[in-house]
Amino acid sequence: MNKQWQDWIWIVFLIWYGVGIILVSLDWLPPALNWANAVFLYIAGFLAILYAMKRFRGSSGLIVSICIMLLTVIAESLGVHYGWIFGSYHYEKDFGFQLFGVPVTIGFAWVMVIFTSMAYYELLLNKAKTVVGACIYGSVTSLLAVTMDLIIDPVAFKGREYWIWDQGGPYYDIPTQNFMGWFFVSFSIQFILYYFIKQETFSSKWSRRMRRLYFLVILMFMVTALVEGLWLSVFVTSVFYGASLILRKRLETVA
Repeated sequence: MNKQWQDWIWIVFLIWYGVGIILVSLDWLPPALNWANAVFLYIAGFLAILYAMKRFRGSSGLIVSICIMLLTVIAESLGVHYGWIFGSYHYEKDFGFQLFGVPVTIGFAWVMVIFTSMAYYELLLNKAKTVVGACIYGSVTSLLAVTMDLIIDPVAFKGREYWIWDQGGPYYDIPTQNFMGWFFVSFSIQFILYYFIKQETFSSKWSRRMRRLYFLVILMFMVTALVEGLWLSVFVTSVFYGASLILRKRLETVA
């Protein structure tokens, strides 16, 4: 794959993002452009796939990404149909093509969450592979995944009604099971990936891009949350994200 072409995908994303965050911050996004939200997640997911192809060195990264999409869509489907893992909920708005009753967009979003979280804790991948190491790596990356959901779910549920929860909970009427489910699904995937990634130094602009991508995504949802008056979600997400950055710094000092 042409290196310059990959860079252009990143540039397209930044342009799309820049226009989007202006429209969202000024509350100028018309209903006719709701499809742009799905495109935003598609591009973000595709960038994460490019990162995976570099991390796994080739087509293996694409295969891993597709497997993550299928697994997470199936996990989400269990929630939609049976209330398992995340709790009981249903989608209200069209997010495009669906698989097992779940928009494929959600699969792209999960790929983005998994690999942007990985980029923050790559230093843990270069150590000797142990069960304890896998648990530590799986835990810290999954906390980042949950951190992202702390802002995504209030916006998607309370702000935009992309999906509706059939159960309640203490945090914006979102069931606690949902956040536990996010941790469980992320941990399971990251635990397995920990053993598949070879011990090697991996430092590139794509690692930095993935960390920026994570920040830009939560920033977009934070701005949307502020527009919708969901102040608590912005505060809680900021605290969790800040704690993750501090943890990463400390891990770097002892690595």
